[in-house]
Amino acid sequence: MPMPIALDAPYETLTAMITPAIFLTANASLIISTSNRMSRVVDRIRVLNDLLDNMGRGVSTHDYVVERVEHIRDQLQRLEWRNDRIRYALTTLYIAFTTFVGTSLALAFDVMAGNRLIALPIGLAVAGVGLLLFASVNLALEALEALRTNRLEIRFYRDLFDRRLSEGRGPDSTAAL
Repeated sequence: MPMPIALDAPYETLTAMITPAIFLTANASLIISTSNRMSRVVDRIRVLNDLLDNMGRGVSTHDYVVERVEHIRDQLQRLEWRNDRIRYALTTLYIAFTTFVGTSLALAFDVMAGNRLIALPIGLAVAGVGLLLFASVNLALEALEALRTNRLEIRFYRDLFDRRLSEGRGPDSTAAL
């Protein structure tokens, strides 16, 4: 049996419809920052692809070409993995955004239907929060890989520097790096 709609129900409904806006705002912030992360990864991939292409054509003036090519290939593989995590997160965030908008609309429809659809807005809200969790896990994994990749890159260039010094090709001062 449907519940009667009280006189203050429209205001309660509007208040309830605004509640998902908190999730929408948080979600939108994640979408923006994730898009920026994706742009940085894509830019880095392009730089490394150009460098690898130049080395492959003998255009580069870099030393230790074999080692650098191996390092670049490893970096590109790691960037590809990071790009996948970001893609999963971004797709999930857009779907979560949709569920939060759906939650807001479902709350209004539920009131119009005499509270017969209460499971719909609750289900959409739970789904949206679950999607946010999935996206956040992917973003955390991507961030950890970014830090791991930075450490590997630092180690690679320190090793190159040390190798030049040991071969007598580096600067006279060993105080750098």
